[in-house]
Amino acid sequence: MRIGKALWAGAVVAAVTLGMAGCVSSDADPVSPSPEPEAADVYSGEPLPELPLEEVPLAGDPTYAEADRSAVEGIAAGRLLATRPGDVNVIMLDAYDTASGELAWDITTGEAAQLVLDAGFGAGRVEFAAGALQRGGDLYVAPLFSNATASTPYRSGLVAVNAADGSVAWTADLSPHLGDDVDGISVHADVVDASPETVIANVEAQTTQGERVSVAVALDASSGEVRWGERGVVLSSVAGDVVTAVRTESPGDDHGSLVGLIASTGEEAWSAGDASGEWIGGVGGLVAAWTPEAALFESSTGAPVDAGAILSAPVAGADFVAWLNPDDQALVTYTGGDERSWPGAEQVAADDVVAIDDAGYVWLASGAQVTAYDRTGAARTDPLPGAFAGARDGSVVTVEEDGAVHLWGGA
Repeated sequence: MRIGKALWAGAVVAAVTLGMAGCVSSDADPVSPSPEPEAADVYSGEPLPELPLEEVPLAGDPTYAEADRSAVEGIAAGRLLATRPGDVNVIMLDAYDTASGELAWDITTGEAAQLVLDAGFGAGRVEFAAGALQRGGDLYVAPLFSNATASTPYRSGLVAVNAADGSVAWTADLSPHLGDDVDGISVHADVVDASPETVIANVEAQTTQGERVSVAVALDASSGEVRWGERGVVLSSVAGDVVTAVRTESPGDDHGSLVGLIASTGEEAWSAGDASGEWIGGVGGLVAAWTPEAALFESSTGAPVDAGAILSAPVAGADFVAWLNPDDQALVTYTGGDERSWPGAEQVAADDVVAIDDAGYVWLASGAQVTAYDRTGAARTDPLPGAFAGARDGSVVTVEEDGAVHLWGGA
């Protein structure tokens, strides 16, 4: 009885004390205030699954070293595409089956010359080394050239090859879009990006008076129809309906006023204010540039985006941007809008972000190896030897410094 009375008396005193403090009403039970949730300071989204990979040996143990004017271009339609020198230093194209590692098809020196003839260009060559693999599609687009004869002038164009079987999807003649004053022998085209809808190329040439000119061209990716061409513009990448470009007074210079051009018409969609510099690239809603520090812009409007401090080169993927914070070895990702940039929860042992693949894995380089991470900062593959050269449909390709190629498939 004494214990009960003591507890009751204590409760009365406590109630009176709380009531006097204004914390409870006289006719309600005391209610403790809910604690404020702590704001997350790291990325808290779902992690991506691990990628168990096994090497798929390539037939013939091929090597593709940049020093030999050859390179692995990437993966499309179940094929690993690579360029290599052939006879008389003409670049050829190889395609390996990503499941078996066998050579599925190739375009040799003689076949490349026949391809130019079949396109109606006359005797000439295909410059596969200046091509680009279509993002999210199955085409490899490269420049082709013809030699002048007594009856035909020099001509410059593009060819789109189907990655699945090496067949030609279309050819396009760029010559009528370069200007009547261009000396055909001087023309050099470089395909810089190919989206599912748009192919863009930069063409460097000289006029018949010996002046340097640069011409940007955009084509329909499905038909090869040339949509537009413009001088004094250097194109960078296709981001949705916009092509990022630099207006420059020096032909071939990548620095200048940052602008966005409508992919279908070439009209200027926006100018990034007073910003000038060099585009890093981007394929989605955000694009990155050096201005001279790293900066982000909305691809649809050109508006600058405040993503906080970006302390290394950012890589802009389809859905988010990623960079490495060297101060705390954090992988930082940013989706835009009102979101803040989010570091991963784990430290990463890496030197640089090199790519974001279609599945959302972020590839980081460390020394002579690459590893796939997710936005939490967790590694999702073992370190792979070489530099990252492409990932698609469960296959990954890396290339070592000496040109040795490694193809990896799902275990």
